[in-house]
Amino acid sequence: MQDAHQIRLEIPCSTEYVGVVRQAVVGIANRMRFAPGEIDDLRLAVGEACNNAVKHGCPSCANPSVTVTCNVTPDTIEIEISNGLSGEEPYPCVGECMPNDAKSAREGGMGLYIMRKLMDDVDIIWDNHLAKIRMVKRLKTNAEVM
Repeated sequence: MQDAHQIRLEIPCSTEYVGVVRQAVVGIANRMRFAPGEIDDLRLAVGEACNNAVKHGCPSCANPSVTVTCNVTPDTIEIEISNGLSGEEPYPCVGECMPNDAKSAREGGMGLYIMRKLMDDVDIIWDNHLAKIRMVKRLKTNAEVM
């Protein structure tokens, strides 16, 4: 893989379509030659992020959807998952969404903790009424694998 590429998917805000995103990311990761365990990590992290986007999406929007953007370079995949949020106020968990350990994650709130453990970088970006989860996974060199 020589250059940077961007792959963009937009799915309906429904759990029925999360598997489509998982399969697309797995296909990209296979093409990039990630190790099987890293591909499993990507599959799980992307599934958690998409399920959160669907769960906390914008049910009052005319066409609620989840947008997934994969920025691919020869040694990195950056995945951004975003959704619209309903209501006038930003999503309420800004300070508590990124637990540092499993004990501080609230019940039903392990997804973000899992993403942080499986990915190299995870950020939540709040922009007006749009929530974005940005995750990065880097290919390991042969020296890092051993």
